[in-house]
Amino acid sequence: MAQRRAPQPVSPFEAVELRDGEIFMRALTSADTRSLFRLIDADRERLGRWLPWVEETRTERDSARFIADAGEERRRRRSVVLGVFVAGELCGTIGLHYVEWFDRSAELGYWIASGVEGRGYVLRASRLMLAFAFGPAGLHRIVLRCAVGNERSRNVAERLGFVCEGRLREAHWIGGRFLDQHLYALLGREFAAGSSRM
Repeated sequence: MAQRRAPQPVSPFEAVELRDGEIFMRALTSADTRSLFRLIDADRERLGRWLPWVEETRTERDSARFIADAGEERRRRRSVVLGVFVAGELCGTIGLHYVEWFDRSAELGYWIASGVEGRGYVLRASRLMLAFAFGPAGLHRIVLRCAVGNERSRNVAERLGFVCEGRLREAHWIGGRFLDQHLYALLGREFAAGSSRM
């Protein structure tokens, strides 16, 4: 039986840079280590409520390791994580994770600093990333999971046109407890249809 071969992405993850007005998104480098750690550390309680990796980010060395690991995953075409910069300042990250080239699917994840929350930056950054995912990267389906109770993230998913496909019971271990998650997904044709109405 012939072995399935994963399609190659049209555009390499290595060269991704996206822009929308004052928002600029690019891969993080070692020079971003201090800024990244300070953002997380300043917002530790708020971010840690929903994101399990916050607990493991205790020093700048942890942020440096994250940036190095993200670079390796990008080179291996398993994920792409970009820093979200507003007016030249790092204010969060966004990424396509768990990329599956056979099925042309991935998972969208993001976070933003509280100082710029509520200004539409996550929504705009997500649209940029989705346009890349469904365009140059050639993906077909993007999943978004958010904890039950994380209404800001759920609102982003719904405003982007994601369809809620179900509830994952006790799927997320954080803060010493299991949380249920909402499971959303968006298909390339749905994103294209939504974009044409904007």
